Amino acid sequence: MTVFLLTMVLLLAAAVVGLLLMILGLAREIGRVQVRLGPLGARMMDTGPKIEQVGPTFHGLQDHVGRSVSVGGHRERPQLLLFTAPGCSTCKSLLPGMKAMAKGEGEVDIVMISDGTPAEHAEFLAGAGIGSELSYIDGRDVGIAYQVGTTPFGVMLDEHGKIKAKGLCNHMAQVESLLNALESGTPSLQHLHTQAAKNRGAA
Repeated sequence: MTVFLLTMVLLLAAAVVGLLLMILGLAREIGRVQVRLGPLGARMMDTGPKIEQVGPTFHGLQDHVGRSVSVGGHRERPQLLLFTAPGCSTCKSLLPGMKAMAKGEGEVDIVMISDGTPAEHAEFLAGAGIGSELSYIDGRDVGIAYQVGTTPFGVMLDEHGKIKAKGLCNHMAQVESLLNALESGTPSLQHLHTQAAKNRGAA
């Protein structure tokens, strides 16, 4: 009986070791796939103005330091809109990256557009540490016009006000993908896969 139990324990131990080795191997392969793919782009939503359409334009908005801000329309530089909310924890986690991007990105204007009460905005700004590097505005009407249903949500506009990319941005890699879309002309991975499928079908 003792020999039987010992044998079973050894077999179970060997099975557990085998499973651990399989899990480690699988994790390694997943890591390789992620490296090949690179960071995933912002997840695009089907609502609101479409890619290559001219986005809604707003003038005379005022940001957190009293500057007059316009959204959309013809302008000297492209514009990155990040729709946020004072109570959105993910939006707050993006703040350090957004401030660094605004300071280092001289070719794109960055506007954070939020929805909330004056008290909520004041509380948010008190702990945000946002200076003049970007604009933060109370823009509920802007969010409605772009049909933003959840935050954080980014929209990349070119200098003519056309939407070049958009989507949910849960981390900075997805925000940066919007800038990459402007440079590459590919709005998202979805568009890239669709175009590749069309090319294969035409071949």
